[in-house]
Amino acid sequence: MTREQPLTLDAASDESTSKISPSAPILSSQACWNGVKVSYYNYHTAFETPEHCFLQHLITIHLNHTEVMKEQLLDGRLQCAHFRNGDICLTPATVPVSVRLHDSIELISLYLEPTFIRQIAAEVTDADRFEVVPQFKLNDPLIYQIGIALKANLESEKVCNRLYAESMATALSAHLLQHYSTQKPKIQSCSDGLSQARLRQITEYINEHSAENPSLMTMAEIVQMSPYYFSRLFKQSTGLTPHQYLLKCRTNQAKRLLKTTNLSIADIALQVGFVDQSHLNRHFKRHVGVSPSQFRA
Repeated sequence: MTREQPLTLDAASDESTSKISPSAPILSSQACWNGVKVSYYNYHTAFETPEHCFLQHLITIHLNHTEVMKEQLLDGRLQCAHFRNGDICLTPATVPVSVRLHDSIELISLYLEPTFIRQIAAEVTDADRFEVVPQFKLNDPLIYQIGIALKANLESEKVCNRLYAESMATALSAHLLQHYSTQKPKIQSCSDGLSQARLRQITEYINEHSAENPSLMTMAEIVQMSPYYFSRLFKQSTGLTPHQYLLKCRTNQAKRLLKTTNLSIADIALQVGFVDQSHLNRHFKRHVGVSPSQFRA
């Protein structure tokens, strides 16, 4: 792996990442979500990348169940190790890196926008001095679960679920700040939840916009809070995450339409904000205990 002028890549574009990847991603959330992007790759051959740096923080989650040798030249330092399912690399934004893989490999790439994590850092630490610390090989169950969850959501939802993805990105950012940064955050105690006025304001907003694709950032702005603290306080107040509350609202509206109209279940699913009938069926049964057709009957 030779050192040359590193390529600067913007992960927001699959076209940009193709400059170092031997094949296109099988799944990609390009242009879907705010703050985070997920790509899923399954490489069937060994390959080596030129030296490059991303404008985003890169988290690579390895899914291969057999050991694969990986070499990485990160900011001039060569590291080598065997990787298998669950092993994770963390490469901070703008840090030069090149990678050599000696066999086929399956992986998830999470690209986290620095501005997104910096918004949270500003709430809990000195954002001007905060830096993400590179990690060549680590085992972190929470990062792994977030990656798997985002991949599964991208596969099953078929559309861009901004609220879910932004919630995951917020949790991921807080975790990186807590465990992989130069400045340890000082988390404020949030034992009382949202005020009654703010809770009423935001639940009314979610109910009115549940058929749309609401954003966590927008919700946080409405109550004049950071996404991180808003998410924590909302769950303390309701027992549900904003995304869970949104699904509950959609399910309740579907129940009302099943009782009061002759609309088809497929039409009801679209009207209340679900992707399709199967998406409604899955969440309806989880919340109500029966399928929409059984509920109507």
